[in-house]
Amino acid sequence: SVTLLAKVLGLQMIRCAHISDLHFARPSWKVNQFFSKRWIGNANFYLRRRSQFCFENIQALPLLFKQLGVSKVLITGDLTTTSDEKEFLMAQAFIQRLEEQGLLVVLLPGNHDQYTKTAFACKTYYHFFPSCFSESTCNLKDDGLTVVEIGNKWSAIVLDTAIATPPLACYGFFSVGLEERLKQALKQMAEDHNVLILNHFPLICNEAPEKGLKRSEALCDLIKEFPQVHLYLHGHTHRHCIADLRQSGLPIILDSGSIIEKKTGSWNLIELHEKEFWVESFKIINHNWKPVSRSYFKVNNV
Repeated sequence: SVTLLAKVLGLQMIRCAHISDLHFARPSWKVNQFFSKRWIGNANFYLRRRSQFCFENIQALPLLFKQLGVSKVLITGDLTTTSDEKEFLMAQAFIQRLEEQGLLVVLLPGNHDQYTKTAFACKTYYHFFPSCFSESTCNLKDDGLTVVEIGNKWSAIVLDTAIATPPLACYGFFSVGLEERLKQALKQMAEDHNVLILNHFPLICNEAPEKGLKRSEALCDLIKEFPQVHLYLHGHTHRHCIADLRQSGLPIILDSGSIIEKKTGSWNLIELHEKEFWVESFKIINHNWKPVSRSYFKVNNV
């Protein structure tokens, strides 16, 4: 196999697990929830998602990642269901289990992690997940962006575009300020350096506008200026997808799907080399994680 050949030749291998939409839930019917959007999330969980989700899917992942040689876990948001502090504690315990396996965890908030106006204003997510990386001059909490060195001439640019939205909406917002900070971060990358971007929201939304990323066109236009961007990782849709958009000047899009969907749970194993990378898709089959496809891509920096 390619992995074995890399070991024999002494080449560095970087394996990342891309997971998303964990949706740890601790629903309640406290009266104060009816003064926020939280009651909608709880009602949705009880009436629909409780039967669709299987939280047991998550339990095997820390050890499985270690067995697969994963060194970094990339989580593209929605760790919680309604931004409740008990849900954040559940997510925090899972992150700790990953770190106990020696894994570096890179994560960002999704719309469910900024679910209420209070959670967004108080930056509750960041109380539990400061997301500080010493090699970056940008802070995700304050700047909406941070840079994480992955290895093999790969860096991850992490974006926070999640905001509190009206009751029936779940969109993100790519602000003008964040656009400028992302542009500066990309300019500082060497031309032969490979970049992957992490964001909760899809780059191109095929759903209603209230579910997509506002100003996504500006993000697309900016990415087209920098051919070093080879991968765009996201979640949000709960639908696994690999889309090669390089002919249109955009990168390869990876939607990991959601790891807790009972019937369609999925995630991606990404193996990064300096001039190439592989994406192996895992799906839940008979209550076990099984690899179902493997795709090869060559890096062509212009």
